[in-house]
Amino acid sequence: MIFNVAQLLKSSVGTTYDVTLDDEDRLELEDGEAELAGPITGRLRLHRTNQGIFATGNVTAPIHMNCTRCLKEFDTAVTFPLREEFYPTIDVVTGTPVAPPDDPELAFPINRRHEIDTREAIRQNLVLALPMRALCREDCAGLCPQCGKDWNEGPCDCKQEVVDERFAALRELLNGANATEAD
Repeated sequence: MIFNVAQLLKSSVGTTYDVTLDDEDRLELEDGEAELAGPITGRLRLHRTNQGIFATGNVTAPIHMNCTRCLKEFDTAVTFPLREEFYPTIDVVTGTPVAPPDDPELAFPINRRHEIDTREAIRQNLVLALPMRALCREDCAGLCPQCGKDWNEGPCDCKQEVVDERFAALRELLNGANATEAD
């Protein structure tokens, strides 16, 4: 996922170059809730701009996650767009250092060998594309809060009484009104 763009940097603005992603290097996701389950795939188009290289394309990553409802492990594929700017640090013709852009946080550097490393850009976009609530299936029933039985496998024998303690005072008033009517 490292591509040499020296020839593209020497080309005129508007020139493009297509590359295919192959996951030779493994990405490490920091959040610990998900991990890669296989190679990252995709195609990127590298565009020569007046400031550097703009990479666009779609990336697919197989992810191994835990369901937030039933806690079972499952694999899914996450596809997300990648749209990132890469700026040169060394002029490709003269070899002199190039001043960084006004806000280097918005772009990734092209190294001294005129290579772009897409791994960090892919990692950042992948973390943003991960679902906030990972579900093994759309209709996952979850676990019983009392006994822990997986409701996807069938109902449990627990008495399911939903009591919201915020309404305890109202329940007491209602019980008191019912007792008065019975007298």
